[in-house]
Amino acid sequence: MNTGKKPDGQPPTYGELVQKLEEKNREVEVLSKAYDDLQVRMQDVITNFPMGLIVVDKRNRIEAVNRRARSIFEFESEEVAQQPVEFIFPDTRELTRSSQPIRVAGRRKSGELFATELVVNLLQHHGEERFFVNVQDITERQRLEQLRRDLIAMVSHDIRGPLTAVRVILDMVASGMYGEINTRGLNIIKNGHSSIDYLISLVKNLLDADKTESGTIEITPAETTVGAIVNKAVITADGAKDRPTIAIETDITNDVIVADEDRIVQILINLISNALKYSPDNSVVRVVAGIDGVFAKFQIIDSGPGIPKEMQHLVFERYRQLDQQTAVKRKGFGLGLAICKALVEKHGGRIWVESQPGQGSNFCFTIPLSPE
Repeated sequence: MNTGKKPDGQPPTYGELVQKLEEKNREVEVLSKAYDDLQVRMQDVITNFPMGLIVVDKRNRIEAVNRRARSIFEFESEEVAQQPVEFIFPDTRELTRSSQPIRVAGRRKSGELFATELVVNLLQHHGEERFFVNVQDITERQRLEQLRRDLIAMVSHDIRGPLTAVRVILDMVASGMYGEINTRGLNIIKNGHSSIDYLISLVKNLLDADKTESGTIEITPAETTVGAIVNKAVITADGAKDRPTIAIETDITNDVIVADEDRIVQILINLISNALKYSPDNSVVRVVAGIDGVFAKFQIIDSGPGIPKEMQHLVFERYRQLDQQTAVKRKGFGLGLAICKALVEKHGGRIWVESQPGQGSNFCFTIPLSPE
């Protein structure tokens, strides 16, 4: 313990005490200036923050708003100072910390209500805890989301129905119901079938993509077998392929699993169809499936051009299509693999691709043998 005595045991002189006091005063001044500078910098950050920022005390009263927040709500600082948070968020009486964005109604000075998104953090400011509220005006985003929902509804009801009806009529014509059809006519009808089926699949992908994005996609697990799933998918994909020289071979077990059979079949059809599309003529697409520990593992192996390693993580992204060879280009939304990923993850599994340029691709996914 420092008693202030000198090494010889003598107490410090008056002059020495004054000197030490002056040194301490200078240290305090330096610390005080540093604190003031910090407060000024923090105020600058709050003022110039590119998002709306509102400081609220623990009594849920507004202390400060930055420039962006004033622009959003059309109030001046003094008009909202010490007002309760419900003054600008009419349905919110008190704030709670939120790590994820929450949507609440905001109110402008004109009285107009609009959609906002908030992230609320609890931080120390001037020695006390305060809410720091990041706010965004999401009116335009909400409008675009509504337009997207309207488009999906239109596609679902106004396009899929007529396409299905046209397909039924083509089936009736091909059956000879309206007279005998020659070979050329049957080929034209077959091409029409193919085009309609493709359009219907695009519509289905749009609907499924909307469900995965909104989190409303559902699965209904039930007891089935690996063999039943693979056989159903292979029959469908093989019947729809447009290049008969490519064969589909299977190497599967018939183990029992609990899963949504239709959804797993949907995943496999998508992966097999992609493999067929990118495979060269006179090649084989292999479907391998069986038990791998506590998972069922499915693999679709092709002899196509392969995918560079640095691009493999992109193939499962929504609306993403990698550069394709001219011979196999086909228009689409780039949703198929993204939907596969969502369905696999909904089952508690994972999906990935193993590939090298010029050596084909192996799309793999695993799902638990039964839901947890």
